[in-house]
Amino acid sequence: MSKTTVPVAFTRKSLAEKVGLLVHTDGLKYSEALIEVCEQHEIDPADITKLVKGPLKAKLEAEAMKFNVIPSTGNALSFFI
Repeated sequence: MSKTTVPVAFTRKSLAEKVGLLVHTDGLKYSEALIEVCEQHEIDPADITKLVKGPLKAKLEAEAMKFNVIPSTGNALSFFI
């Protein structure tokens, strides 16, 4: 018989906690940490976008503006980075 794996379920809070832990312990950027979580759990990053809300989304946006990945809106939450 083949072994069946059950997909890992994330909530917005658990995803933000895992990303935050990688940022603070491993020194990753928020975007890198998010991709790392996806790779660790073999999740397509496109499938996790609905969970990227609230403070995590704001931190990712601020980081992207800081590194000129997206245009700055003038109200970047730079204190998160």
